[in-house]
Amino acid sequence: MRHALALLMIPVSCTLTSARLDTPAFTPARPVYKNPLDVTVDENGETARVVLTGPRTVAVVDLKAGRVIKEEPWPADKRLPEAGDVAASGSLPIFGGEQLTPEVITRETRRYLPGFTNLRAITAVTWKHTWVANQWANSNLPVTQLGQAWVFANGISVAVPKYGVLPVPLDEPNQGYADPSAIVVTPEEAFAYIASGGADRILVVDLKKERPRGETKRSGQPDSYFDLTLSRHFFVARLPTQSNPRRLGLSDDGKTLVVSNYLSDSLTVIDTEKLKVVKHISLGGPIPDAARRGEMLFNSAKVTQFGQFTCASCHPNGGADGLNWDLPRDGIGNPKNTKSLLGIKDTAPYGWLGSSATLADRVRGTLRTLHRYEPSDEEVGDLVAYLETLNAPAPAKPQAAGKALFEGKAGCVTCHGGPTFQDGKSHNVGTGTIEGEDRFDTPSLRGLRHTAPYLHDGRGGSIEDIFSKHNAKKQHGAADGLSAEELGDLIAYLKSL
Repeated sequence: MRHALALLMIPVSCTLTSARLDTPAFTPARPVYKNPLDVTVDENGETARVVLTGPRTVAVVDLKAGRVIKEEPWPADKRLPEAGDVAASGSLPIFGGEQLTPEVITRETRRYLPGFTNLRAITAVTWKHTWVANQWANSNLPVTQLGQAWVFANGISVAVPKYGVLPVPLDEPNQGYADPSAIVVTPEEAFAYIASGGADRILVVDLKKERPRGETKRSGQPDSYFDLTLSRHFFVARLPTQSNPRRLGLSDDGKTLVVSNYLSDSLTVIDTEKLKVVKHISLGGPIPDAARRGEMLFNSAKVTQFGQFTCASCHPNGGADGLNWDLPRDGIGNPKNTKSLLGIKDTAPYGWLGSSATLADRVRGTLRTLHRYEPSDEEVGDLVAYLETLNAPAPAKPQAAGKALFEGKAGCVTCHGGPTFQDGKSHNVGTGTIEGEDRFDTPSLRGLRHTAPYLHDGRGGSIEDIFSKHNAKKQHGAADGLSAEELGDLIAYLKSL
């Protein structure tokens, strides 16, 4: 970490679709929600500008009157902020020759920041200090050890040149504050405001408080994240927002903090001197449908026993975190790699062992055994409705030679056929290492390039590894019979899916 963040710092600055009644499917269009993200506040905290990523506009909001004054089109030539961006601001470090802006803070970049398993936000007030909000995930432990931050911990850290990283926990012994999604530090570095996207709270931390001595230590990991009694020394307030706060804006005078609540289409205005919520301002979004309610649940720690994590913690924006998890539903001691949920609607059965015939079964079972939460039928239905809206990543232009091999000589299409590139069956591909687990559900190959690592236990660091390192039993179709050039063509095609 010392070599990663103590780097050169530079300044930054409901409508229905028309269709014939005799068509096979008639699906109403989803409502266009506002989905507010980036927000800025004027000098005196009187107005705010917030990017509405749903309609692709910028709203100007009168904070005193609590209403939207106008909406302006988002510039066509400018990148629109995305929910998956790391909230980045201030004088950010240079990494690998590129500034750490949302466009370049990828999952790969985050892996170069030790301890920051799930980097959510980063800011720098001066060239000396870089502040980070993140979620640390210890996937080496079975999730039966969820208590006391053994598996998940939420915190902030400051990277100080010569001294490394000083972590501060956000969680309490019996209450976590999942998915820290934004951080703002006052100019004098006296206070930090952190948005907990999973707990719907703004956490106010006194940065001037000295760290108490004698905190718990664990070899190779930031010690303070695991002593949940420490948070009481730093926290000044925990203020309620509406659903899924994602971004923060602080007025120049430091007196007004504005929070964009991504899933409630609203802003929360906070008086930082009184540490009080002044009001919530609606941005005029439509009434939530079942899928929207499911998206709220997916991003909420209220469906987790201690509130330390959400569904989105392991499946950020419906994708995958790239980690192996030892989940209790199929026993302990057999960790499985996180599967992406993008395009999941038509890929039954579910789970690496194909043990869930329906999404509803998978959702209910996961909430019961992992989250330790008993969902209602309505909650399960809403979550399924949301998951069914998650589209697979758009394919790239296919490589013709590789496509021909996939459908012919390599024999891939035998198991990975049709529009979903999976057959809904379990197969033995020679990678099982645990007794009774030698057959695995055929994963869809859509968006394969985004879902490293590969295979049920994540042993394949790249698509190439699947064939060059993990096909000793020659059971991945007939890929073992390809020449080096043919294998290269096949892999190029797989990366286009």
